[in-house]
Amino acid sequence: MEVKDTFIIGRKPVIDALNASRALEKVWIDNNLKGELEQDVRRMTRSLKIPLQYVPKAKLNSLVKNSNHQGLVALMPLVDYLSIEDVLPHIFESGKTPLILVLDGVEDVRNIGALARSAVWFGVDAILVSIKRTARFNSFAYKSSAGALNDITVCREISLTKSVQYLKDCGLKIAVADGKGTSQGHETIFSEPLALILGSEEKGVVREIAELADVFIRIEGTEKVESLNVSVAGAILLNEIFKIRNVR
Repeated sequence: MEVKDTFIIGRKPVIDALNASRALEKVWIDNNLKGELEQDVRRMTRSLKIPLQYVPKAKLNSLVKNSNHQGLVALMPLVDYLSIEDVLPHIFESGKTPLILVLDGVEDVRNIGALARSAVWFGVDAILVSIKRTARFNSFAYKSSAGALNDITVCREISLTKSVQYLKDCGLKIAVADGKGTSQGHETIFSEPLALILGSEEKGVVREIAELADVFIRIEGTEKVESLNVSVAGAILLNEIFKIRNVR
């Protein structure tokens, strides 16, 4: 089944959706739009934890093929976003040992989709992302995931740092994938409640989150290239975790 992005176009439709507290993937607004309307959109998107981006009119035209957008466009989500504080207690209550995949700054939708597919295959309980520093879970991500986005819980938060701190406070070990980390000696924590954090290929994990790490993990290789694609690195590490937890 082909999945396509669904846009809400125009001021009244978008405002009506926000007033109804509808979950939206993202809202784009003309950066020349000022006054009460702009203030209302900014207030409501912040309240509903919906990403808002100020863009030139040409960007809006390209999104909706020159439809009469009146400076305002929204994208309907393909996944239902939850809060990690609602999800984690249920994982513990089910008797499982939590495994949370945290994506910090992964901005390529193809990587998002591939990581979702690996997450489902290797038994990840939830994917945790930031509102601002993560690619949209759109039709391209859905296609890359081969439908796996239907089968994984996605949590989206305003502050990823605070959410990782919450995971740590709840007893999860924080493992950050990093080329300068260790390649051995970290396997024992893979059997414990765990948050695996992957950063962008260009910038890695932000300092505030890295400071919460219990361990930094490096993947062994020839190092003839600077780094692995983040989705490949994620699959390798999730496979290691799966084997330690399930292969006896």
